[in-house]
Amino acid sequence: MREGYHIFRRFFCDGFLLTIAFLAIGEPSYSSGLINNKIKIDSSAVTLDSTDSAKIAEKKSAKTRYIDVSLEYGSNFTYRNQIGPTAYDAPYLFPTVLYHDKTGLWASVSAYRLINPYKQTQADGTVTTTAPTWIEADFSAGWDFNIGDKNDGTLSYLYSRFDRNIQLVKEAPGNTFEGYFAHDFNLIKSGLRGDYTYENFTGVLNGKRVNVPVTDYYASWETSREFYIDGVFSHSDYFEFEPMFTLLAGTDNFIGKFIVARYPTSKQAAHYAGIASQFLIQEFIFDIPAAYNIGNFTFTPSFEYTILTQKATETSPTSFPIYRFSAAYRFNFSK
Repeated sequence: MREGYHIFRRFFCDGFLLTIAFLAIGEPSYSSGLINNKIKIDSSAVTLDSTDSAKIAEKKSAKTRYIDVSLEYGSNFTYRNQIGPTAYDAPYLFPTVLYHDKTGLWASVSAYRLINPYKQTQADGTVTTTAPTWIEADFSAGWDFNIGDKNDGTLSYLYSRFDRNIQLVKEAPGNTFEGYFAHDFNLIKSGLRGDYTYENFTGVLNGKRVNVPVTDYYASWETSREFYIDGVFSHSDYFEFEPMFTLLAGTDNFIGKFIVARYPTSKQAAHYAGIASQFLIQEFIFDIPAAYNIGNFTFTPSFEYTILTQKATETSPTSFPIYRFSAAYRFNFSK
């Protein structure tokens, strides 16, 4: 749905840390679908801590037990940079705790905190400011599984809560059910991801306050290539690279309602809302993470660039970059 959302994301993409789990309080509720990569609810998106091929295979396996504790910095929380006619970047921190069992079952909790005051200029010229605060928290649970040596998948559920008093679009809808299946073709890994999301929309539409259920459907095709550079500074460290291309399609009903309620005089917003129920290609996403692994630590800078097929408002961008950096520690359990 990050929208990672959407991704994801999963926290986010396969090859660096899982990013899932969120929070919602007051009014109005702004869900973004799953465009942002953080929307991807996939615990397999964790980095490794050994260059030995057998240990790498074990790390990638669904049948391992561990706890990952991570902290991510991101350059912009806002959904597609489309918050308003004049919107600013909203850098954030995103701590996550993930438990993964040998059965393949896992659970994660995480939250978003704005780092700087966030300001945006409304259509009428007024300026709103959001102080640095915790704005969203998530809980996610799922099951990772392998079918043979070349196929893996995930079934998962994400529950998100968001402070509705904050005029920002959230990273994930309130409820997301997701399925993911991928095949390793040796040269590349390719997978399909499907999501069903729902949440009540609360806001003013056509002069009336409404509280109506809204559902969206998303599908994405993900292709990545993984490779390593071993023994960079010592015999026990390595770099892991996994550039990924994602094509995302789906409906966008929740954002369509949000945009019309927020900008009732915008002709582009009305057009966007009119096509939001159609299942259309929405985004092309290029993600380049570079993870440095030493012992149980993983440090991952990444660059993501998104190209949009539709504009939500007249001043919305057609593309935007996001920079991230995460640090993680893994607690491994032998039994």
